[in-house]
Amino acid sequence: MTTHNTWLLHGGATDVIEYASALPEADGLGFVYVLSLSNDTRKLGCSTKLHQRLLAHQTEMSRYGVEIQFCSVTRPHFNFRAVERNALRWLNSVTAKEILSDPHERVCEAVAAQHLALIAPDDYVVEQQAAHAYVAGLMRDIGERLGIAPTPEITHRAKRILDSHTELGRLTGLGETDSMLNALAVIESQTGLKLQSLRDVLRGAA
Repeated sequence: MTTHNTWLLHGGATDVIEYASALPEADGLGFVYVLSLSNDTRKLGCSTKLHQRLLAHQTEMSRYGVEIQFCSVTRPHFNFRAVERNALRWLNSVTAKEILSDPHERVCEAVAAQHLALIAPDDYVVEQQAAHAYVAGLMRDIGERLGIAPTPEITHRAKRILDSHTELGRLTGLGETDSMLNALAVIESQTGLKLQSLRDVLRGAA
């Protein structure tokens, strides 16, 4: 397996799935993958749960006598759904099908032509927080009407997010500061905590 700027790894299905099993899930981040199949087609997809998704593909395809012969997986990034969508457009896949007849290298070229947001974009918190704030407010109102006191889970959730982003960054070549910036953006978007000043301090120290 080899590592490149866009790509986390290229390799056989067994090696890639084994590698993916050791990667922690980090909220907000996902992978784009290209699979070369034994029926001479390519599968382009994306997932936040890389190991589970690849295993599911392997199981499903084996039912039809098809094997995954080769895999390419990007580094984890925030705009993985847009990268997949835009790569399909780049390939002129007007039907937006994920099963392609293009050569593996051509599909990889389409993915590499996209910008991977390895660091949380500036608008990430705003976009994510709006939906979270609505749901959190709704749940708070329901809890108050039912007489249910809120539980102090924010600290635990924040620690889990910070730990998973730091570990994933270490395993995929992202620096500690950038990993922490990603984690803080996700924590801010999910918990409603105001961490912009802390993120600014980290950017200044980098």
